[in-house]
Amino acid sequence: MSKLASIRLAGLVCLLLLPATTMAQDAAPGLPPQDLQGGECGAFFWDRAEPNPLRLFENESRGQARFWQEGEVLELGTAPRTGPYAAGQRLSRAYRLPSNEIISIEGEITAVREGEAVIGRALLRRTLTGGAEEVSPLMGLISCRETADR
Repeated sequence: MSKLASIRLAGLVCLLLLPATTMAQDAAPGLPPQDLQGGECGAFFWDRAEPNPLRLFENESRGQARFWQEGEVLELGTAPRTGPYAAGQRLSRAYRLPSNEIISIEGEITAVREGEAVIGRALLRRTLTGGAEEVSPLMGLISCRETADR
């Protein structure tokens, strides 16, 4: 292969790899879309700051949660939850991260409609190394998917 052909081939390879590198750097923040199976309920919490990334998803039926933090998705265990929600009801959730750090979410259900509870106001609290506390305003939705046989 001639030197000119080698240079052209190297340039072509760079052009082919460049979009993949750019896409990885420009990946949207937050968790990817989450789904519920028929008969399951889940809590979805979005950051209030634009572009409103999904920060936490909890499958209330399975007792599993996913938390997005600083570009990483953490898998967490929780206790399964059941029971109806009501407008004005306070929410309090705590999760232990793999680092043994505890994050908490405090919020209020501001509206209830068929199969859903809107969490209009919530705060995520996280204690950082050194004792400083990070507080992030969230909004959320608790939703249940009907069973597949309905």
